[in-house]
Amino acid sequence: MGFFAAALLIILFFAHRLHKRSRYEPTRNIIVKQMDDDEFSQLLVDQKISDNLVLTKLSVKIMKLFKYSAKFGEYALPRCVSLFKAIKIINSGKVVIHKITIPEGFTTVQVVKRLKKDENLLGDIEQSPPEGSILPDTYCFKYPTQKQDIISIAQKALQEFMRQEWPKRSRLCTLKNINEVLTLASIVEKETNIEKEMIAGVYLQRLKIDMKLQSCPTAIYAHKRGESLGHALKYSELTIDDSYNTYVHKGLPPAPISNPGRGSILAVLHPMETENLFFTYEGEGKHAFSKTYEEHKRNIARIRHVDISKVL
Repeated sequence: MGFFAAALLIILFFAHRLHKRSRYEPTRNIIVKQMDDDEFSQLLVDQKISDNLVLTKLSVKIMKLFKYSAKFGEYALPRCVSLFKAIKIINSGKVVIHKITIPEGFTTVQVVKRLKKDENLLGDIEQSPPEGSILPDTYCFKYPTQKQDIISIAQKALQEFMRQEWPKRSRLCTLKNINEVLTLASIVEKETNIEKEMIAGVYLQRLKIDMKLQSCPTAIYAHKRGESLGHALKYSELTIDDSYNTYVHKGLPPAPISNPGRGSILAVLHPMETENLFFTYEGEGKHAFSKTYEEHKRNIARIRHVDISKVL
């Protein structure tokens, strides 16, 4: 009877130790690397989930008999979590999933800055991706994902998207290759969030008749190469002699000026058929389109409520 009473007391003692509230205060998630039982026990003590290393080692070994052991990964534990609950969560393998969003139209400079700023990603960026080589999206990742890994994942996502969509392009998409599609899509992306198919059609019509695209975002890119201009584009800044400036040079720029999203890419692959050569934002979610420059000037004068003689 004495033996059984002692055994019962020991069991109750360990049960109490396992289930009592700890002094754990979550400031950052816990990273569990490949480690033995002693290292795992030390981690639990260091995190104030337990306060006695010897008893923690015994608890870890006892729970291991019941198939509860540490699994590699990053875990979010609740405040004052008990030792039993902590080991159970870490045994579950339900690691923390992080997300990072690359917005449509972000330049490579902006993408790199966002990746560098994310504290949940590891490592450095070994090589910046070429402009227009990644697909904007929200990407999920877990420890220990590297910053460069996100770039690779986003590049493969774009390659797969283009592999599927390029063969399905409309006959109205007269561009020669995928780089040209991404280049025009990057311009459409920076120009507008609405009526993309029509604006893509306007630009394709300009290319068809060898007319300059005259896109302001290309002039900005010519000045800053993906950085913010910091002010509204000035008329005098449209004359910079740079291969990306479509106010000076005919045809497409040599490469994309941003990373276009799916919508802009699809707009270029499936543009609206149009004879319009000009457009200006009219407000209320629409543009005013026109076939001639004179009609274009009249639209601008009407929208801005100015005399047509004041429209350049």
